[in-house]
Amino acid sequence: MASAVRPSFILALRAFAALTIVWHHFALYAPLTDWAAPLLGGFLAWLAQYARATQVFFVVSGFVAAQTIGTRVWSVNQLGRFAIQRYCRLGLPYLAIVVAILPIYEFARGWVPDDVLGQPVSLAQFLAHLFFLQDILGYEALSAGLWFVCINFQLGFGYAFGMVLQQRFGRGKEGIFTLLGWGSSIYSLFHFNLDPGGECWAMYFFPYFFMGVLVHKALVRRSPIEFVAFLGLMVLAILYEWRWRLVIAMLFGMMLFVAERSGLGQRWPRSRLIAALGKISFSLFLVHFPVLVLVGALWARMEWNSPEAAVLGLLFAFLLSLASAWAFHRWVETPSALLSKRFRAPDPVDGQDVAGRRLLLER
Repeated sequence: MASAVRPSFILALRAFAALTIVWHHFALYAPLTDWAAPLLGGFLAWLAQYARATQVFFVVSGFVAAQTIGTRVWSVNQLGRFAIQRYCRLGLPYLAIVVAILPIYEFARGWVPDDVLGQPVSLAQFLAHLFFLQDILGYEALSAGLWFVCINFQLGFGYAFGMVLQQRFGRGKEGIFTLLGWGSSIYSLFHFNLDPGGECWAMYFFPYFFMGVLVHKALVRRSPIEFVAFLGLMVLAILYEWRWRLVIAMLFGMMLFVAERSGLGQRWPRSRLIAALGKISFSLFLVHFPVLVLVGALWARMEWNSPEAAVLGLLFAFLLSLASAWAFHRWVETPSALLSKRFRAPDPVDGQDVAGRRLLLER
């Protein structure tokens, strides 16, 4: 399948997921949400309970990984370069947020509840964040959403390692990676994904990522058999134990397949605003929580705690998040992406040019 310069539908999915997650957090964290409750209590409670879309990001990440990472020549020696590449791409923007949020927390402490800010940052906690280990080692995350970057790093590295095994021992066939992917998905769906304590590991989220890989595989082979079989596995997992997150992953995985199979994914939606939101979605995912804390602290200091003022505060935080995400994308995320390209793996196996989509899609 030829790569599209402007993957409109994927950008739309990312825009939708990012906006959903932003408003989920806006409805979840005090003080603005508490003050706005008399006017928007029911709506905010619904957002806090149901507005969740990280599964969409993981499905899209799997699709993009298959289109970029999965088309390249791999060896064990290249895993180190790939880890550096991913750290530049994901870790540098992540670290910028970690550093930026520290003075915001100092400004907000005493005005924003401690259960939002957490305890004062320790050196060990800060160092754990540098290596994406805070959740694994049991430290409080410094910002909502940082866990996603850690999991995405694990998934990307795991996928590259799977490619190494496939190309080293698979004799040009996909049997090894297919076996690993299906085996890991079955283990996750019927065991690991049932325990919330596993959320700090990629295995917990692997089925969503693998679904995206299978969407790409179905499009390249022009056969949806394996993808449909995986949907059947997901249905069995839902019957085994109900989980909304599996339904969301299935729904958007099917939408992605239909859109890309029909060619609609390159043509719709034709909206510059949606495309722009999709392009800055990763930056918006990172910056919105520090912005919310900053605005909440400012409103508390100014004693703007009426329901009407709180609603205006939420809207102001949203608009400021969009503006901050645009600036962050331009001055932090894009330079990080350009730096990461210096450590990119060798050329694609089939010689196809995927560079037109890499800067937009690779995560």
